[in-house]
This record gives sequence, C-alpha cells and structure tokens, in this order.
Amino acid sequence: MSKTVTILFVLFNIVYFFIDYVLVTVLPNPLLFGWLPLQLGLLLFFPVIAAIVWGLYFNAFFNTQKHVK
Repeated sequence: MSKTVTILFVLFNIVYFFIDYVLVTVLPNPLLFGWLPLQLGLLLFFPVIAAIVWGLYFNAFFNTQKHVK
C-alpha cells in the first residue's frame, strides 16, 4: 500500500470526523424533502460513504499482508 493512499485515508478521516462532530452541530437544521432534518440526513448518509471508503482501504491493506497467516 502506497504512502499516498495512507495519507489520503487519514485526511479523509480527519475531514469526516470534523464534519460529523463539529460542522453538523453548528449547521442550521432545515427540513429536506419536507420531512428530514438536515442534521439527521447528514448523520444518516455520511457514514455510508465512510464505510465504503474504509472497506476499500482495509481490503487493499489486507491484500498487502500476504505474509501473515
């Protein structure tokens, strides 16, 4: 696994947790689609994107661990 990919993964996590724990709390909370609060929508959909990125990263990481049984 290249160092660039690892650095991008760490930066993604920093940005993701900043949005999740800081930005969401200070955003206004209008309704989306007339029924879904913005903060709830962000907290529902951002983890799906993060799970996909984490899954890709860990899959690539474990593919480099051929020497571990």
